[in-house]
Amino acid sequence: MSGTPSPQPNTAETLSLNDILADSLHSHYIDDAYYAKLRHDFREWDQRGKPLDASERDAYEAVILHENWLLDRQAFEAWYRLYTKECVYWVPAGKPSRDPGTIDPRKNVTIAFDDRRRMGDRIVWLRTGVASAQLPVSQTTHISAGFVRVPSANPAEIKIRSQFVLHEIRGGHPMQTLAGWMGHVLVEQDGAIRIDRKLVCLLDADRARHNPTFLI
Repeated sequence: MSGTPSPQPNTAETLSLNDILADSLHSHYIDDAYYAKLRHDFREWDQRGKPLDASERDAYEAVILHENWLLDRQAFEAWYRLYTKECVYWVPAGKPSRDPGTIDPRKNVTIAFDDRRRMGDRIVWLRTGVASAQLPVSQTTHISAGFVRVPSANPAEIKIRSQFVLHEIRGGHPMQTLAGWMGHVLVEQDGAIRIDRKLVCLLDADRARHNPTFLI
């Protein structure tokens, strides 16, 4: 993924819930090889990153900032379109390990570990309007900074690490603040840059959390 940046997905073309259900009907790509890839990701996230240049900000940082905007606007169908066909959204729980290679969603507790099918299920659940954990619906605002590009052994992948602060509030509940770092693995698919894997490492992931049913 070098040279002229590829365009971003056209998220203005909204998918219907039926489209999402049909698209995510089958999901069989999470296997031992995929878990090995996630463990390898963690080792690479630990490397020293390089600040983005202007073209990288336009190509890669813009995708992540746009994702933040879509989540804050509750444009979940458009958010879904930012991801590849074999994606993962992963929010580990518990204290971070001193050895990144030991972190494994098969063995460690997670707040969320969604493949594309589960992401589709989550959107449909959020759109039902009767999910008690989201009545009233969470309002969020994402702030991201410190974008760096982390070296990747796979030349077809771009790894972007960033820090974030997220504020969330629901009617009748106090505002809660989440902070930590994110890792986005970006690839080119269908002529656009898309998110293949998203890792969210919360600063206080080892603490009990009030209603973590919104998208981070």
